[in-house]
This record gives sequence, C-alpha cells and structure tokens, in this order.
Amino acid sequence: MDIQRAIVPALSIAIAVGGYMTTITAVADDTKEIDQRLRTVEVVQAENKSTTVELKNTIERLDRLEKMIETLTESQLRMMRNQARVCASVGANCE
Repeated sequence: MDIQRAIVPALSIAIAVGGYMTTITAVADDTKEIDQRLRTVEVVQAENKSTTVELKNTIERLDRLEKMIETLTESQLRMMRNQARVCASVGANCE
C-alpha cells in the first residue's frame, strides 16, 4: 500500500509536469511565430514609410517641373507675340 500511495502522487506530479512542459513548449512556439509575424509587419511598415517618402519627393519634383513648364510656355507666348509684331511692322509674311 505504501508504494501505491507514493506512486499515485508521483504519477500525478509527472502528468502535471508533462502538461506544464507541453504548455511551455507550445507557448514558446507561438511566441516565435508571433515574433516572426511582428518582424514581417515591421519590415512592411518600413517599406511603406520609404515608399511614402519617395512619393512625397516625386510629387514635389512634379510640382517644380509643372512650374518650369508654365514659365517656359509663358516665355514662348511672349516670343511669338513679339515675332508677330515685328512681322506686322515690317510687312513680312512670317507664317
């Protein structure tokens, strides 16, 4: 009887320890998976921030180019008007 009294609690403790170890292993595996997912999210966020900065810079460059084209267009229009006035004043056919 003494052996049974010792075996039953020891067996219960062994089962409890086994369950505890299984739980710890599962939690560790889940933690590794969550850590990997978090790293993936961080990388994606970093890429998105980089893309946002690139987009902002591109938009700024396009705005500057647009202003340059407007300035060039205005300059060409002035030159065409002046040429038309010169042609008209000398009676030339400047088509």
